[in-house]
Amino acid sequence: DLSSVFDRLKTAGLTLKASKCDFCRKKLKYLGHIITPDGIKPDPGLIDSVKLFPQPTRLKDIQPFLGLTGYYRKFIKDYAKISKPLLAKIRSHQKSKRPTNNIEWSVECTTAFERFKTALTQASILRAPNFNEPLILETDACDYGLGAVLTQEYDNKKFVIPYASRTQTAAERNYFPTEK
Repeated sequence: DLSSVFDRLKTAGLTLKASKCDFCRKKLKYLGHIITPDGIKPDPGLIDSVKLFPQPTRLKDIQPFLGLTGYYRKFIKDYAKISKPLLAKIRSHQKSKRPTNNIEWSVECTTAFERFKTALTQASILRAPNFNEPLILETDACDYGLGAVLTQEYDNKKFVIPYASRTQTAAERNYFPTEK
């Protein structure tokens, strides 16, 4: 109820400017996301910038692309797995004794680049969890990365809450599989 929201804002010492407020909206654009009663999805305007992103030819082109896709990583299943060849290019460049700005673009890099574009254009709507219902956590580990997805069932359908993944450190790659 709005009066309790206003009371909390007042208690916190915050004020609202009526001309900057919208109430009773079904859809809201916020920080690169579209928030609806069904859940949260990436802003199509920003996703268009990913679709139009040219294939990187220099190291400086890979980093902003990964930054943009990384912002939406919670929408992308296996983000760490997909990004592996692109991150490898950055790491090999950093270790190089004679670094140049140009990169050798491989088939794996092209595949990763296109998979990111596809994943974001087909991104799931992330649902807010209902803590009165069971949550389902699915995990996966491979030699170089960890992945997880938190889901919940609504009307006999599984809905994603977020995806999570990361690459493993060199030390973690030596762990026994059950420790990953």
